[in-house]
Amino acid sequence: MEDIIIIDSVTKKYGKLIALDNVSLRVKKGEIMALVGPNGAGKSTLIKTSLGLLKRDSGKVLLFGKDPFFDPNARRSVGVIFERPSLPVSMPILEFLTHVSKIYNKDSKIIREVIELVGLKGKENTPFSQLSAGQRQRAAIAHALISEPELIIADEPTSNLDPVERNKILDLFTKINKENQLTIIISSHVLHELLRVSNKIAILKSGKILKVGTPDDIVKNVSIARIRCKNPLKIKENLEKIGFSLNAEGDNLYVKTESNEKTSLLLNVLSQEIKNGEQIYGIELIEPGIEEILEG
Repeated sequence: MEDIIIIDSVTKKYGKLIALDNVSLRVKKGEIMALVGPNGAGKSTLIKTSLGLLKRDSGKVLLFGKDPFFDPNARRSVGVIFERPSLPVSMPILEFLTHVSKIYNKDSKIIREVIELVGLKGKENTPFSQLSAGQRQRAAIAHALISEPELIIADEPTSNLDPVERNKILDLFTKINKENQLTIIISSHVLHELLRVSNKIAILKSGKILKVGTPDDIVKNVSIARIRCKNPLKIKENLEKIGFSLNAEGDNLYVKTESNEKTSLLLNVLSQEIKNGEQIYGIELIEPGIEEILEG
């Protein structure tokens, strides 16, 4: 499969701060690649360096086979969506996209197609100032699609949205990937919401890529069990004695296990606790967060 982006041993510094530390990554055509890490991990710097908007201190970057820092034409097939889209607040969507289409020499057909694709049909004459946060983000996606790009890069596109809108925007990216065969890069500090939409995930921390793999590869060795019980502190103490790492929140215990064997041990111990008279109301496995992955 063709590599759309090749990042090889890239380092980027801001004075003494190392924002990217010898980073290597490849993004293949047709993938949804997730860049996941806490704030300050280097996600935005990696995106800007990949686009040639920042000059790297060392290493190699190729975007569609060209170095984007020295050849801006490499970015011609890229659509970019930012965390807070900067759109003309008083201008209706249709008018704005019409101006954009003229820049790219596109006819009116593409405007109708992208408006329908992003779910804004019926809102064509609504100014951006009257749109909800989720609708504004959809308008930003429509803007990015007008040029009919081969690659979409979305930097924290769901960070200012409520949970319902976050899921809708991520579902929209999945739809665009499947129907339009677009390669998509999405950055986020929330791991669990990207597990279901991405083909590959790169975990960043302190300017380094710690792990790269499929969603199953990333989470397969880390599970979180949520235990609802009457005496969480007593069970917590018993589990910690035999080496489990866990936190107590109200009547819930959150226990991290790093293997199937550790999960089986946990269930056996809890079974014995029940036999000993402890009241355990429920046990469920939940998806780990970025913190558990980084610690795992």
